[in-house]
Amino acid sequence: MPHATIPRIPPLELDEMDPEQQKLAKLGADTVIQVLARAPEVLQASGALGTYLLSQGRLHPRIRELAILRVALRCDAPYEWANHAPAALGGGATEAEIAALSDPDANWPPEDDAVLRAVDELCANVFVSDETWADLAATRDHAEIIEVLFLVGYYRMMAGFLNSAGVPVRAGQPALGEPPVPVAVASQPVRPASGETGPDGSWKITFMHPAGSKDLLLHLATDGAKVSGSIFDTQLKVTVPIVSGTVDGQEVAFTALVTDPVRFEVSVTGTVDGDAFSGSVTVSGGGTFPLAGVREVSPSS
Repeated sequence: MPHATIPRIPPLELDEMDPEQQKLAKLGADTVIQVLARAPEVLQASGALGTYLLSQGRLHPRIRELAILRVALRCDAPYEWANHAPAALGGGATEAEIAALSDPDANWPPEDDAVLRAVDELCANVFVSDETWADLAATRDHAEIIEVLFLVGYYRMMAGFLNSAGVPVRAGQPALGEPPVPVAVASQPVRPASGETGPDGSWKITFMHPAGSKDLLLHLATDGAKVSGSIFDTQLKVTVPIVSGTVDGQEVAFTALVTDPVRFEVSVTGTVDGDAFSGSVTVSGGGTFPLAGVREVSPSS
């Protein structure tokens, strides 16, 4: 399918956007937010549905992202692919599965095959056949089937916008049909040991995502088997409270609730080894990704 090869609508610069729009842009897919910010009412209205589908829907992140990528392929939408291929990897899809989306002879489990055939039929005919509907209904209830239909419709709409407006793919992002490069755990600096051993204190953490890493400040306090504290996003300048958590020796697990600029949960599991922290973070609806960091030591320590 044809698509604009140069931007037809220039993105707003971040300093031209209001604070809420800036926060949305810094969450990811910044270029599309910067273009949509020229129609703020449309951004707000479409963003509400998009946020629901990505963070509050019932579909598992793996099949949701595979379905979005199939839409991107059927609509020849490179920006859509570039931004969702990393999310598919984080949601549990493998590189081989992402690559297989372009293979008409690929074999899929029946429940996945039904969703991907529904994508193909909706993109080609705006209709799900009786056979595919029966296969969807074999493993999904009515609410999930409705969600599949809206997911495909939403991302077909976005593909039309992205292709027509000429929203550019950033350098280094995966090309249409190609899987993203898996996230590598960042190496941590070597420095003298602080002498601390437990999770209490402040930690400089890097959250590694295929679309770009994020630096966080993690503050932990333990009380018996409980852990509390907060996460500070150094890019968004937002502090997120830990709402529940446990500690068992050097192992910690906690959940934090993000409410600004959108609402979703993040769950972290990690291991403390002296001044090193390593583990993973699961973003509700967004997948699981590695994180690692070091203890923040005051100059007097």
